[in-house]
Amino acid sequence: MGIHEDARQGTLVGDTLTRYLLSNPNILNEQDPVTGRAPLATAAVAGFADEVEQLLQKGAKADALSRNGETALLLTTRLTPRETIRNRPRIVQLLLSKTPAGSVDATTAADGNNTPLMYAVLNGDVESVRLLVKAGASLTATNDSGLTAEKIAAASSDKAVARALDPEKEQSILAKLAGVVGSVLLYVVAWVNKTAKGVMRRLFGLNPKLNKNIDEVINDGKTPDKVQFVENVDKFVKENPTLERFFKGNPKYIQELAKKATELENDPSTPLGQPNLLPKTIKVTLHQQVIYCDDSSSMKRDGRWDAQVRLVKKIAQITTRILPEGRRRRAAEIGGIMDKMSWQPNGDTAIGTYLRSKILEPLVYSKLHPQSLARPLLISVITDGMPSREKDEAFVEAIKECGDKLKQAGYPRESEYIHPSISPFDIYALSEAVGSRTRNFAGVKFMIGQIGVAKTAAAFLEDVGKNKDIADMVFVTSDQLDKKVSAYKENEGDLDRWLMETLFSPIKN
Repeated sequence: MGIHEDARQGTLVGDTLTRYLLSNPNILNEQDPVTGRAPLATAAVAGFADEVEQLLQKGAKADALSRNGETALLLTTRLTPRETIRNRPRIVQLLLSKTPAGSVDATTAADGNNTPLMYAVLNGDVESVRLLVKAGASLTATNDSGLTAEKIAAASSDKAVARALDPEKEQSILAKLAGVVGSVLLYVVAWVNKTAKGVMRRLFGLNPKLNKNIDEVINDGKTPDKVQFVENVDKFVKENPTLERFFKGNPKYIQELAKKATELENDPSTPLGQPNLLPKTIKVTLHQQVIYCDDSSSMKRDGRWDAQVRLVKKIAQITTRILPEGRRRRAAEIGGIMDKMSWQPNGDTAIGTYLRSKILEPLVYSKLHPQSLARPLLISVITDGMPSREKDEAFVEAIKECGDKLKQAGYPRESEYIHPSISPFDIYALSEAVGSRTRNFAGVKFMIGQIGVAKTAAAFLEDVGKNKDIADMVFVTSDQLDKKVSAYKENEGDLDRWLMETLFSPIKN
């Protein structure tokens, strides 16, 4: 496999990239004979931000032209949303960091002289628009149709794109909207507390005062029952399009969360709602769950794959019990996906390399500089082996790098929910409403567990757990995961309790 195919596959990183450069120092300038693109452009179009970052560090030129005269930036922004796999804003940000000012608007006649900014506007890629404007992309350059980026945005139905072209105005609007949304959220919480025996106070620690001014507007001075209240809120939100946007088409999701938490508290089929476990269930649920699975060839042994499938489905089930229906449906789809997957041996376990490229780049790093990482992540890593096809330290280095990048971007290294005036539920609600404005609470935690009995894997994970550089971000469970799944095969309640306690361990401090 040559350098261009490695770039397409996402493996042109680390030692692989170094070997190519040792054999040919000029190889980064060589174009693919089929596509006419250098490795940097190939990696960018394929959506591998980690490759783009390392290629730029090794000297790849961001403004190098393809055989057809395109820059990597133009190719990346030109991709339609359907073609783009992942990481476009992050890749745009990386390319811009090394692109000379005179090349930010570089285009071709074959592109109708549409600039990268114009393509970002046409594709509705708000984060890339912000990055390009910040880098000095022209708002007045015209394409072959005589249109500027501003005129293209003005003709779009997506007003967020037009706002992104004017950063100062956008920040002012969002700040005002955040205040409005926050007030309405707290009003709804106060009303639910008043009519449902303080359920929001008991479950989430929220006990705001009822805002009489908002109450007058929503309920027209009347005292509605619960059904009428939901209808009133729905009507109020629909009459205020900005609120409807922030509530994502579900104006009663706060009530849904309270209702589901109450139902869980009274559900005899699972211990998750019991007084000693419910607070932990809520805190785990408020994290975005990411499950990093092992698909190496050794997973075919001793029923390990089947145990991993059951674990994934169970994690999806118990961590979504109190989420609104839309999010529960998406989580439920995981079970169907796992059932349909046939086991495919994927060779060795490059656990650190793929943690970075498959998990951290798309889910964390791509959201740091646009500051769109709103909810904290809890990443569950399931493996049966120690690293191979990479140095032993790669996994720890990937986690440490994650912490460092979070800190550099103004986020905490680990997830935080402690604040003198804002509860965990409030952070969840506001993150749904105003996204990156809750960034001081969004970090990353790792729960790492072993499937199987390999001594080398056990020793490797023990060393990971003892590493002081990542101790604040990592919890390595001493339990053998597949053994626990088997032990609780006949008792779903005990499995729920053990798994929730395990997931809570990384975030309890």
